[in-house]
Amino acid sequence: MPIINIKMIKDVVATPEQKRELITRMTDTFVAVLGDVVRPFTYVVIDETPAGQWGIAGVPMPDLEYLISDKHSEVIHKANDIMRAAVEQQGGKGGQATSTAERAARESRP
Repeated sequence: MPIINIKMIKDVVATPEQKRELITRMTDTFVAVLGDVVRPFTYVVIDETPAGQWGIAGVPMPDLEYLISDKHSEVIHKANDIMRAAVEQQGGKGGQATSTAERAARESRP
């Protein structure tokens, strides 16, 4: 039995009408890929987390002021710097990492 699980913040992300549309469209998309045989067995579950019971970067949400603050921008910038350094360390360019074997072969060429 396929289960499609959607998680969102209660009363913030979607209206009841939008949730009904999500259920219909997610099922239709799933069936379009796997065939009509799965329709009767496809479950769509929407889990809603109440406000104040989730967070981003260690900050309880919804704290909309935090999301547009310089502090949050700094957290994102720092994470991007860390990821960029990791990609560069792997020899990647433009988001593509190069394997150790590929680098070794390239470096051994005259």
